[in-house]
Amino acid sequence: MTPAESYFLPDGPLSRILPGYEHRPQQSEMARLVGVALDESGRLAVEAGTGVGKSLAYLVPAALWAKKHGKRVAVSTYTRLLQNQLISQDIPLVRKVLSDNRQSTLDTRHSPNVRAAVAFGQENYICKFRLNNQVARGLFDTVSEANAAGRLFQWADKTDTGIILDYPHALPPGLASRICRDSAACRREKCPFRKSCFYFKARDSWEHSSILIVNHSLLFAHLATEADLLPECDAVILDEAHRIEDAAVRHFGNQASEHALTLLLDRLASSKGGGLVAALGPRSTARRSIQTEASAARVELDQFFRAVEPLFSPDAQRSRFREPLESGPLAEALGRLAKALDEVVPELDDEALSSEMTGVARRLGRSALALEGFKVPEPDGAVHWAERSSAGAATRSSQGRLSLLAAPLDVAGLLRGTVYEHFSSTILTSATLTVAGSFSFLSNRLGLDDFKTASLDSPFDYEKQSLLYVSDHLPLPSQPADFNRGAAETITSIIEASKGRALVLFTSYDSMNAVYDLMPQTGYTHLLQGDKSTARLLDDFRDDTHSVLFATQSFWQGIDVPGEALSCLIICRLPFEVPDDPRLTAIADKLKAEGASPFREYQLPTAVLRFRQGFGRLIRTATDRGVVCVLDKRIIAGNYGSSFLKSLPKGVRLTTNLSDLTRFFKPAQ
Repeated sequence: MTPAESYFLPDGPLSRILPGYEHRPQQSEMARLVGVALDESGRLAVEAGTGVGKSLAYLVPAALWAKKHGKRVAVSTYTRLLQNQLISQDIPLVRKVLSDNRQSTLDTRHSPNVRAAVAFGQENYICKFRLNNQVARGLFDTVSEANAAGRLFQWADKTDTGIILDYPHALPPGLASRICRDSAACRREKCPFRKSCFYFKARDSWEHSSILIVNHSLLFAHLATEADLLPECDAVILDEAHRIEDAAVRHFGNQASEHALTLLLDRLASSKGGGLVAALGPRSTARRSIQTEASAARVELDQFFRAVEPLFSPDAQRSRFREPLESGPLAEALGRLAKALDEVVPELDDEALSSEMTGVARRLGRSALALEGFKVPEPDGAVHWAERSSAGAATRSSQGRLSLLAAPLDVAGLLRGTVYEHFSSTILTSATLTVAGSFSFLSNRLGLDDFKTASLDSPFDYEKQSLLYVSDHLPLPSQPADFNRGAAETITSIIEASKGRALVLFTSYDSMNAVYDLMPQTGYTHLLQGDKSTARLLDDFRDDTHSVLFATQSFWQGIDVPGEALSCLIICRLPFEVPDDPRLTAIADKLKAEGASPFREYQLPTAVLRFRQGFGRLIRTATDRGVVCVLDKRIIAGNYGSSFLKSLPKGVRLTTNLSDLTRFFKPAQ
C-alpha cells in the first residue's frame, strides 16, 4: 500500500475528519496511481467518474510528494470555479488530513503546513499605481467610468487580494484593462506601491507554495514564452483535462480584433478628445505627432475591416478564408504609431504617463505582429477565419465587432513539446476522457501515446438513482420548426412530472429561444440564459427549487447544482458541433484527405464527450435522484446512437415511456 492510499482507508485520517465518510475504492486507487506516477516520473491519464472524489485523490499524494522531495506541483484547471473550490474547500481539508498525528506514514516534523496558493493572470489584479493615476488625472471618457473608478479606488483599500473579478459591481467596458496590472507599464521596484502591490504579494505566495493552483491558459502562456509568468514547477496535474484542447487552441492560435484595436486607440487618443495624449498639453508637438499617427491608424483600421466584411455570407457570423489579406497597411500604421510613442517616452518627465504609453506601444506592436500573420495564405495544419459577435451580426457596428482568428488543427505535438516534456510527471484527469470506454480519441487529440491510462467508475448507484428517458416520437432536429413545437410540448409534459426542478440544455441560442417562446405557462418559474449573468441564474435556480432553467453553451459542463433543485435534465438534441464551424470544417477536410471519416473520427466522439458532460450535471451526490430526458431520437434510432449509450455510467435504465417519469418521481414528491 502506498502512503497516499492509507489516508483513504475506512479507518484512515479522512474517516476521522469527514463526518459520514464512506470509503470509495475508486478514490483509493486513484490516489495510488497518482502517487506512483509522481514517484516514478510517469505520465498518467485517469478518468474518474462523478463521485470518485478526484480532487482529494490527487491533492493528497501531490502534497505528500511535494513535502517529501521539497518540490512544487502545479494543479491546472480550465475554470476559475474549480480553482476557487480547490483553494477554499479541498486544500483546507488536505491540511487537516496531513496533520493527523495518528498517521504514521507522514513525518510530523514537517506537518501540518501544506503551502498552497492560487495564481491568476496579471490582468486579474488591480494595479494601485495605474488606478491612482487614472483617478488623479481624471483620465475617463464618461462620467460612469469616473464614478466606477472612484468606487473601485475605495474597494482597493479594503480588499486583501485585489482580484478584479471579486469586485462586487459591474465595471464599464474597457475600464478593467486601464487599471489592471500590465507588465509593459509596471514600474516594479520603482513603484511607490511596490510593497502593497496585489500582484507581487500574490507572486510571493506562489514562490513559497508547494502546490500552485493555476489555469490551463496561464500555464500554457508561461511554458510557451520567456515571460516567467509562474515559478517553476516540477510536476503538473491537469484537471478538467477534456478542455485542454480548447485552451491550447486559443493559446497557440492568433487573433486580431477590431474592437480591441478601437479600444486601444481610444485609450491613447480618444475621438472625444481624451486619452493619454490629453496629459501632454494642447500645444505639445509630441501630442500632435501622436494624434496624427493615431488618426492614420484609425483610417487604416476602418478600411481594413470594411474589406473583411465581404467574406461573410448574409447572416453568417463566421467565415473561413484561405487567401491572404491585405493587412500590411494597418500593421504598418500601428507600427508607426508605436514608434512615435517610443520616441516620445524618453522625453517625458512624467513617469506615470511614460509607463502607460510604453504599455500601449507594446500592445500596438503585438497587434501589428498578429495582423502580419494574416498576410499569408492559410497554412497547412491551421485554419483562418473571420468572426463577428452577435452584437454585430447584421452589419459592422460602430464599436467594431469583427475579429480575425487563426488556430492549429492538431495540438498534440504542441502539448508534447511545450507542456509534457517540461515536467518530471504529467497527470491528466477528468470525469470524461473516454468514448464508449476507449481513450483512443483523446489520446490522439492530446498526444497521450506514452501515457498510462485508467478509467475508474462512479461509486454512485445509477440503477437506483437515475433514469434515462428518450422521446421516440418527435420529428428529427433536421426539421427545426416541427421539432421545436414537439419539443415544447414534450418539455411541458416532462416538467409537470418532475414538478419543475429541471435544466433544459440546447446546442444553440436560436433553438433555445425558439422553444422557450413556444412554452406555455406551467406554474413554475422559467429562467432563460442571457436574461441574467450565469452566476445569478444559477443562484436563482438553486434558490427556487421548482424552477426550470433553459440554457446552452457554458451550462453543458462545469456547473454544480447538487440536491433537489436539479432533478431533471432535458437534452433537446445530441450536442454535435455546428457544421459551419471553421475549425471543424478544416479538420474534416484534413481527415477526408487522409481517407478517414470526419464524422466517425472527430464529430461523433466530440459530441459523445459533450453529452457525457451534460449528463454529469444530474447526479452530483450519493443522495441525488433524477431523470435525464433526451428529445433527440437519433440516440436510439441512429446507427451511431450506441456510442452515446455505451458511454453512460453503468446501470442507467432506459425508457421511452413518459409515464415512467411520473412513477420515478413519486417517492420524492
